[in-house]
Amino acid sequence: MSQSRVIVFIGTVGSGKSTHMKILYSKLKQRGFKVRISTLKRGHLLIFLLEVLLAKMFAGKRRGVYPIRAILEERPTLFRRIFRLWLSLDLISITLKFLASIYLPLKLGYIVLVEEYIPAMITDYIYIGNLINSTLKVNSFAINYSIRLMKLCGPVRIVFLDAKDEELKRRWKLRGSPEEREDYLQMQRTLLLRLSRTLSSNEFIYVNTSSRTIRETQELITYRLLV
Repeated sequence: MSQSRVIVFIGTVGSGKSTHMKILYSKLKQRGFKVRISTLKRGHLLIFLLEVLLAKMFAGKRRGVYPIRAILEERPTLFRRIFRLWLSLDLISITLKFLASIYLPLKLGYIVLVEEYIPAMITDYIYIGNLINSTLKVNSFAINYSIRLMKLCGPVRIVFLDAKDEELKRRWKLRGSPEEREDYLQMQRTLLLRLSRTLSSNEFIYVNTSSRTIRETQELITYRLLV
């Protein structure tokens, strides 16, 4: 644990990130560590409210999908016009959340467990930009700024979770969440996976949770992180 006090859970939607992060939190607390849980993802705070408002105004007929997806699919031209503004506001929101819930606790001596984190933000920005034909370049301000933000916390350990499509769909149905597009899952398994490996300055752990029980997955994660 001295190697890195930031542990990130990242991967496909429904792969078990929240579940295993909470279990690890309990185990670390039992061992006497100071631990905090956080989530750092695109669409935080005011941006989410903006997305909901725009979805109701311009894509009100869409039901059972996330607000941002409704806007992108129903009014891509509109979103293309406000993309840079949306991106700037999202980065501001992310920065505030990062400083308050990750950077400050880290400086106070906590181990911080984070769901999603910077790699997921960057890949979401790229994915959304591609959908509206406004591709972000590798050296863009948004990408470089996000990476610099991540480096403020020093070494990071990343746990990447995945599962088969059939299993993911079963989990989405159980928890009542909208289904994800196949191209989005493919993006998570390619671009997000590569970026996570690259930005993991310490150990990178990949686990497919399809055929493993929660206990088996957690034992594997705990062994790799704590032993």
